Parts: sequence; C-alpha cells; structure tokens
Amino acid sequence: MSQKQVQPPTIFLIAGEASADLHAASLLRELKGDYPGLRCFGVGGKALAAEGMEILVDSSALNVVGGSDWMDRLSEVLGAYKKIVHAIHSREADCAILLDLPDLNLRMAKKLHAAGVPVAYYISPQVWAWRRYRVNTIRRVVDRMLVVFPFEEKFYRDLGVGVEFVGHPLLDNLSARASYRTQAEVSASPRIALLPGSRRSELRYHAPILSELAGRLLERFPRAQLKVPVASTLPLSQVREVLSDSRIELVDGDSYGVMAWADVAAVASGTATLETALVGTPFCLFYEVSWTSAFFYNHLSGYHGFLGMQNLLHGREVVREFFHEQATPDNLFREVERLIVGESDRRELASALRACREILGSRGASRRVADRVGELLQNRNVDA
Repeated sequence: MSQKQVQPPTIFLIAGEASADLHAASLLRELKGDYPGLRCFGVGGKALAAEGMEILVDSSALNVVGGSDWMDRLSEVLGAYKKIVHAIHSREADCAILLDLPDLNLRMAKKLHAAGVPVAYYISPQVWAWRRYRVNTIRRVVDRMLVVFPFEEKFYRDLGVGVEFVGHPLLDNLSARASYRTQAEVSASPRIALLPGSRRSELRYHAPILSELAGRLLERFPRAQLKVPVASTLPLSQVREVLSDSRIELVDGDSYGVMAWADVAAVASGTATLETALVGTPFCLFYEVSWTSAFFYNHLSGYHGFLGMQNLLHGREVVREFFHEQATPDNLFREVERLIVGESDRRELASALRACREILGSRGASRRVADRVGELLQNRNVDA
C-alpha cells in the first residue's frame, strides 16, 4: 500500500490488558507498513513496546478489577490516569485508537474528542450486556466503533452509532489444534491447563481455587501433568508464590501453546476463554469476585446471560460456567474429571468449540482496522 500522507502520522493508543496489547501490536505492525516513520505513544505492554511504541504507562498499572482492587492500588491507578491525561493535552496526535477497557477509555475518548482528535474504538466494551447507557457517550465521542463480534454490529447500528464488524483478531493469531490424543493416552496421563486470569486481583481470587483443584486432580490422576501459562501482566515470581505446588509447571507466556498441549482446561472468564475455544481445547469456565461485585452482577447489572463468549455465540451453554459461589474446587474438579474420563463428552465439546471459528468470520481483522484508521487520518488531513 502506498504512503498516504507526506508527514508520518502520530497515533495515541491505549491497550490496557495482555490480550489487547497483542492485538494492538498486530494492528501497529500493519499501520507501520502503511506509514513509514509512524509514531505511536500511550498505554501498552511488551508486545507494543517490541513494535516500537513509546510506552507512557505500562498496561500492568491498569490491570484492576472490582472495588477492593481499585482501593488497594488507587495511588498507582491515579498516577497512571494523570500521566495519560497530561499526554493528551501536551502532545499532538492525528488519531487515537482505544481497545476495550471502558472505565478508562470512555473517559479518555471524551478528552480526545474535546481536543479534536479522531477516535477509533477497537474491541467494544460489553455495553450490550451491562451499562447500556454508555452507548450515549460512545455515540457522542467515538468516530468509529470497530467491533469483533457480528451481533455487536447490529446492536450499535440500531442505536445510531457508526460501526463496522471487522472480524476477530484472534483468528489471525490462533490456529485450531490439528489433533487430539487418544482416550488411552488421556486416561493414563491427562494434560490439564489451569488459567487464573491476567490481572493481579484475579490471581488473588483464583489461586486458592486452582491450588485446591490441582491437589484433587493429582490425587485422582497421579500421573496428570498440570501447566499454568502466566500472562505478561503478571510477574512469574508472584504466581509461584500463590501456586506453590512444585508439580504445577508455570509457563512464562506461550498460552496458546499450553492450550494446544492440554487435553482439558479450567479457564478464568475473559479473553482466554475465547482463545481456548478457538484453539479447540475442551474446558470449563470459572470466575470468582468479591461479594460486592457479585451482588452488583446478580442484582443490579440487569444482565443475566452467559459469561463466556463461546456460549453467547452459540446461544446455549456449550461450556459449563461457574461464577462466584459456584466457582468452587469441588465443582471444577467434577467438571474437569468428567471431561477427562468421558471421551464422547470431550469430543462433543471440541466440535462445538471449532464451530466458533465459522461464526466469527474470516481472518484479516488487523488489516481491516488499519484501513479504517487510515480513513480517519485522511479525513483529518482534508479537514486540516
């Protein structure tokens, strides 16, 4: 693609989680090919840094969830917030790209809009599930919503928001596993992946559950192999402190490799559940939160649907979900055991997971997003 403007553009970008960091890095790679000399600054992690982005705030500083986690890290979060706001006011950007993370990004979108910076919002917050009122803010301050699930396009269009379904970036990075082990191999030495989540607060809540689960699985299956892929937003040493059983192998990164290696998995709700589904590894989903967060979700959010995107895509519970009070070692043990000993159950679930790829469309999300960002940059040049 030919260079679209004389002066290389400057892009402000926020990717506040490990998965968003990877997707944004893939997008930045495409944009750098379109615009040699492009400059990018903002919030990101290791993947964006490797692509040459200037990291003003590391994404790990914003990995908080739930009221207690916010209070524990209030000064760190506020410091990061002030630094981001200062950058918006003190540095010029031709375009902003915001990924997910609505608590921060919708605030920043307001400030960017006021400063006259075009905003592309890539990977929508789940406003269709809760806090639907946020659509009013999105309609006002976001120039282009670039959504990764087909049902989101209709949702936004019906509410008057400029939107385009671009496909899911995981399809570009993830290949479905080519094979599964035989039942004899699984029974003799099951391979089990345990995914606690990518936030420190998730690790705090989930580590005790997974520790007990691991012990019970090793008692039931003495030759079982257990691996925990550690997200880039979590220090390996911190994970080892709370998952101290030496029989649990910690893997720094390579979550996709661990998913493809495993016969079954227990996965904390989040992007990792869709990643596991697209790899095609049978799993169960769990999530533990504080009592206040659980009360809000159950009684005040107004959402009573599925947690897992693979279930939302199918419109039924193909993967068992265990939330809060149900997220016990007992419940997880019974489900993981069922998937290990039940070959037909395991294969039926794997088949349903493979169908998720067809629902999500074709590869090329990063390329399509780069083209839409290019349109915003061109329009800005014309207006200037």
